[in-house]
Amino acid sequence: MKSCTCDVCKAMCERPCWPTPKEAEKLIEAGFGNRLMEDYWVGNDGRDVHILCPALVGSEGHTAPFWPRGKCTFQDKNGLCELHNLGLKPIEGRLADCQNEDATKNLHEMVMVAWNNQGAVNLVHRWNETF
Repeated sequence: MKSCTCDVCKAMCERPCWPTPKEAEKLIEAGFGNRLMEDYWVGNDGRDVHILCPALVGSEGHTAPFWPRGKCTFQDKNGLCELHNLGLKPIEGRLADCQNEDATKNLHEMVMVAWNNQGAVNLVHRWNETF
């Protein structure tokens, strides 16, 4: 898949994209676990869903700030994703479409659903123990 280099796509990286749990495991296995952070989704039911994702610069190995905006640790000096050509770019970033915002409007929430299970909770716990 070709990487878009437009300013809109580069600006999307100001909020790191979320991977599925399997993609997060692949990032850890590839040696990038120390460049992840723990983010979360506050649910309407009062439960938080915890997610591992690429970190903001300065938040590597930590919890995401309340308002996670900044530079993604995987965004290179040209504003492009280092993970793209490695086949490790998280699903939210791969499916984001600068030409059709409506097509990906609920993508963040859809990825969160993949983290709302015990296996994903266990992955976050293991990551916290390691990093």
